[in-house]
Amino acid sequence: MTNEGQTDNAIAGGRRWRRSHLTVPVRVTVENSERVNVMNTRGSQMNDGGITVRADRELAIGDEAEIKFTPPHFYPFVRLRGVIRNRAGDLYGVEFLANSATESRQLGLFRHILLRWGA
Repeated sequence: MTNEGQTDNAIAGGRRWRRSHLTVPVRVTVENSERVNVMNTRGSQMNDGGITVRADRELAIGDEAEIKFTPPHFYPFVRLRGVIRNRAGDLYGVEFLANSATESRQLGLFRHILLRWGA
């Protein structure tokens, strides 16, 4: 993990949330009608609304993904649902979704963890 606890000083460019600049190992699972992709990779630039993940294969904008990771100094893992919203090279922006009570609890837990990091 790198840069633990660093956040943007200002919310620039109309962002809704401040970014937390840290890097964690993540497991990304993207399942659609054509394929299932499972990748062990890195996630970074987390905030209340999403995460940036690095992918070694092509992902489609609009695909839903499961993001699973263990935050620094925290157990157990966090499992969040999201949708691929944008791409810059091999980096993909994933916006978190909460379509069920369980997903809402996981997102609430994640937001609590970000508060502990000072994000």
